[in-house]
Amino acid sequence: MPLGGFCETCGRWVWVTAYGDCENGHPAAQVRDVQQLRPLEVAPPGPGDVYRAQLAHRRGRWWWRYSAWILWTFVPGLSWLGYFYIGTRGRRAEWIASGLVYLLVAVMSIGLAFSGYLGVALAVLALSQGVSILQAFLVRPQFRALMFGDAPAGSLPAPPPLLPAADRAALPKGTDAGAAQVITAAQTRVDGILEAAEGIPRPEVRDRVARLCASAEKILAELTREPRQIDLARAFLTYYLEAAYRIVRGYAGLVARSTTAPGLQETLTRAETSLDAIQQAFDKQLADLLEHEVIDLDSEVSLLEKTVQMDNLMSPAARPSGADTTTGRTT
Repeated sequence: MPLGGFCETCGRWVWVTAYGDCENGHPAAQVRDVQQLRPLEVAPPGPGDVYRAQLAHRRGRWWWRYSAWILWTFVPGLSWLGYFYIGTRGRRAEWIASGLVYLLVAVMSIGLAFSGYLGVALAVLALSQGVSILQAFLVRPQFRALMFGDAPAGSLPAPPPLLPAADRAALPKGTDAGAAQVITAAQTRVDGILEAAEGIPRPEVRDRVARLCASAEKILAELTREPRQIDLARAFLTYYLEAAYRIVRGYAGLVARSTTAPGLQETLTRAETSLDAIQQAFDKQLADLLEHEVIDLDSEVSLLEKTVQMDNLMSPAARPSGADTTTGRTT
């Protein structure tokens, strides 16, 4: 059965997916007052289906149910009834407020008519009715969007990005052209993974992909800082990153289709599990790079300590008193 709720991020009532999150991709924690909107005799949704897709074939059947209210705006003095109806059904305070305004205008017109200002009353009533009709045609698509879940493009906020835009450092001057090309291609692939994941409806899967890409960004940051370490990350660059892209893209493509193909759910589950395996590979790659840096730093420190010791042995302060600076003999 279709569900709706109020999304704190969108700031309005939205359809709720089979997984409890907002139709625009906002997590279930941001959706409150979830409730059943009306009975619907359809098959249970497949993986990733949103209820508005299941309602598309019923738009003709329910057209007049969600559009007939506009007829009230053509009845002088009764426009407020239509706005009260859609404001109550759509839980939109601004539509109820419009209904109150038109009701006050109707009452005022009646008062003017009984006071002997019939012409003024008719003019005010005609003007308010014209405005209410114009507003009704502007509001109707929004009301139908709430009822059918087919909001026009751009009318609802876009889902937030999985990760903030990466603040990637520039490659050091003098970096080999081949190394720069490899790193740039890897960054493009990470962007492709994030873009593909935007179409995944399950918040927990999107979170896995976000963690995966965050680890990839850390690895690329290390390679950008020290391009000579590219050879240590060949498996990450040539296999794991590409595998992650193919799996995420394929997963998003499958859940976007309304299909119940045999073995689909099992395949999706295996794909989700593979993301954990790729995450482990990414974490290991990052640990290896950091360990290599630790070894390099330890070698530098050891060399410095040995150099300092040698300098101390060779310094004049370390020689015996009375020693000949040319022959080294004691006088």
